[in-house]
Amino acid sequence: MVSALLAFAGVALLATLVPGPDTAVVIKNSVASGRRAGLLTALGCSTGQLLWGAASIAGIAAVLASSVVAFAIVKWVGVAYLCYLGIRALVAAFRGSGAPAAPQPGRATRNAYREGLLTNALNPKTALFMSALLPQFLEPGSSLLFAFTLVVTTGLVSFAFMAAYAVGFSTIGHVLRRPPVRRAIDGVMGTVLVGFGARLATE
Repeated sequence: MVSALLAFAGVALLATLVPGPDTAVVIKNSVASGRRAGLLTALGCSTGQLLWGAASIAGIAAVLASSVVAFAIVKWVGVAYLCYLGIRALVAAFRGSGAPAAPQPGRATRNAYREGLLTNALNPKTALFMSALLPQFLEPGSSLLFAFTLVVTTGLVSFAFMAAYAVGFSTIGHVLRRPPVRRAIDGVMGTVLVGFGARLATE
């Protein structure tokens, strides 16, 4: 059981190392709104993974994977949300500001967790990943507790890695929030998010 758990954690880490929409949203919010917003975004992304993991155990994700209609609905809602976040960042880059930018807490921080949660929860690839990965580490007779332990492991690994992004980018935020740099980051993050949305739309 321990060896299976360690192997699963290794696979989860490798999956987390591949940049995706979660990474882009965590970086965007860490730069724009500071460390707390970045950590809340990371927590939201990890919560989404936990929900998809629980759904996989319950069989819901398997239904989604086998249903063309259900998959399409989740996919296109996810595409729309990623494009919304990306276009909003591109608009911010286009408008810019001549004054040095500062972290923007308040509403942006309150919305950070929701952005992370929706970014992950509306990504059907997370459902496919969880429903394909979990059975590889569960044997006949495996307890429900062990299955949930695997799901929690995925969430913890994901949060640890995303939190490192949040801390790192917020630490150098005073440099990244300089108007020319901030506009460039908003432009890049907006393009990346729209690109992720476009790639999801074609898959």
